[in-house]
This record gives sequence, structure tokens and C-alpha cells, in this order.
Amino acid sequence: MADAEEVAKLLAYEFLREGRYSAAHGPVEVRSLAQAVAVADADEVIEEARESFGGIVVQSVGYEVGKDNPSVHIYLMNGSQKLIKSLPKSVDGVPIKGHRMGPVTVRPDAASSSTNHGYLFERNNRIACGSSCAPTSESSTGTLGALVRRNGSQNIYLLSNNHVLAGCNHVPSGQPVLSPSSSDGRPTMRAPGEVGRHELIHELRSGDPNFVNPCDSDLALARATNPALLTSWQGDVADGYDTPTNTSTPLSGMAVKKFGRTTGLTRGFVEALVPTPIPIGYNSKNFKGVVWFQDVWTVHSTTDAFALPGDSGSLVVTEDGSAAVGLVFAASRNGDYAWIIPMPSIVNSFGGLALVGGHGI
Repeated sequence: MADAEEVAKLLAYEFLREGRYSAAHGPVEVRSLAQAVAVADADEVIEEARESFGGIVVQSVGYEVGKDNPSVHIYLMNGSQKLIKSLPKSVDGVPIKGHRMGPVTVRPDAASSSTNHGYLFERNNRIACGSSCAPTSESSTGTLGALVRRNGSQNIYLLSNNHVLAGCNHVPSGQPVLSPSSSDGRPTMRAPGEVGRHELIHELRSGDPNFVNPCDSDLALARATNPALLTSWQGDVADGYDTPTNTSTPLSGMAVKKFGRTTGLTRGFVEALVPTPIPIGYNSKNFKGVVWFQDVWTVHSTTDAFALPGDSGSLVVTEDGSAAVGLVFAASRNGDYAWIIPMPSIVNSFGGLALVGGHGI
């Protein structure tokens, strides 16, 4: 009998091969998943996938980690509750849960065009994490996720997404980063001012996952221009908290929260790990294409929306604020689902990172 991880990989393999992933623009037989079909009961699982999941259009497939009887989660591009209820309740003994997620597209300019405000949080007259930020070269806006240090360096850096700080690989090194972003400036808010200079990225790559290794992160760093302007505090004074210096691997069911530029403080729970390549469309000023990701996690909202355009880069922490769990990089259209990069991937990036706490508190 296959376990939840194996069933998730087998279903993803078959859905990709059948062209069920809409963002993939056709059938894809991912060679890196070939080993998944070698497990026991693989033929039975694949045959059941063909017979029992006809007509569905898939966004991704994940599975629960850290639960006694883990389920496989199938995220659909569309479909009624009737369709979702008609899906098999289990495959090879593994529980199946279906969800309508809809399209997931990263559009950095969408935040400034779809929302007419962005949060700027302050503490002790310093700009706090969770605030609006963007490079001076971009009309987009996102979230200053956290302050970090690189291994062997005392310099403080701003952590956010590549598509927030680097315009999807295209912002020049040394470009000033403002907080709030210029598009979020308004009469009642502190004027946009330089808080950092763009310095490092994890590149975003577009291409067939058989030829281009899928990404596991969407990250960039900007070196803080004047650390005295910044605080490691997350969000507002009333409900905020200091950035935790501890990190945790996400676990399914874990209660989490975040502060972000668009939705402020929101809460949710970690749902599933997606271990197989998934296509996510990127559409920015200088970069348009499908970026394949794997080993990222879904977070489901327990509020109206967990994340919306502009919340990209938000640091996700445990409900008690004791540990960081990941960084938001994408969300469903209505915000009930967010995609996060897990903290183990983040702290191992750029030669090693450490979250900064207790700064300017």
C-alpha cells in the first residue's frame, strides 16, 4: 500500500501526463517523477486516477505532513461543490480531499492597481516589518518580510520576494528600495523613503521542468541603508510582535499568522506540502512566463483572506509568534489560500541567513 506522499506524487505524475494542469499548457511527463511510478501499487493508483478523476483541471497536488492519518489534497482550477464531493474519498487507502483554488498567478503590478492603500507599520518612529516596500524602478508594491543577517556578516538585510525587490530578476543591483512604496504614498502616511539597496536574488527560471530545474524559492535581499530607520517588529503596536529568531518546519494543521502590506494581520493554518513540480504564471513588467515550483506549502485562511496582491514577502509565523514558518510568495485569487516558501529553504539561502529580532524595539 502506498503512503500519502507516494499517492500525491503518483496522482501529480498522471495529471501532468494527461495535461490536467492548466498552467502547464499541455501534457508534461516529468522525468524526475518517474521513480514515483516504481512504488508498490503504482499501476493501481494510476488506473484509479484515470477512471475516477475524469474532467478535473488541476492546480496542484499536495499531502499532509505531521498527521497520524495524512490526506492527499487536490487543488482544482475550477469545479462546483458537487464535483468536489464526487471525487473519490480515498485512493489506495489514503484519504483524498478536493478544494477549489482557482488560478494562481503572480502579478507584481496587481497590488497597486487593485488596492488603493498599503499598510505602513511603525514602532518607535521606525519602519516595521510587514510594511509596504518596492524598488524605485517599479510601479509594483509588496511586503518587507523580515530583517536578516547573512552568515559571517553583521550587515542587516531586508528579506522579501524576488518579484517584490528585484522585479523578477530585472532590477539592477544597487537600486534603492523605498518604504512605503511610491505607489502607496498618501497625505496621511510617512513619505516614501529609502530603506535599502537591492543586492541579491534567487533567480526565477521559466521553462520545461525536464530541462530547467524547478524553483523552490522566490527570494531577494536588499542591504539596509540605515538600520536605525528600521525595526524587527512585525506589524502594528497593538497586535504586533517581534520577528522570532527561531524557525520551524511547517506541519499540517499548524496555526499561523502574518502581517502584510495589503491585508495586515491575518490568520490561517498550514495545510499541505506540494512536493511535485507545479506551474505558476508570472506576469511583470520585464518577465512573463510559467515558473515551475516544488517543495512549497499551502496555507488556508481562517479569516476572510490570508493574503492578496501586495502581501507577497510577508513572514508567516506560528500563532504564538515563537517561530517563523515561511514567506508568502503567491495566493489564490480570493486570498483564501497562500503559497509559502518554508523557512528551512530560506535560512539555507544566500550562504545562510539568520532572522534578526530585538532590533529597534
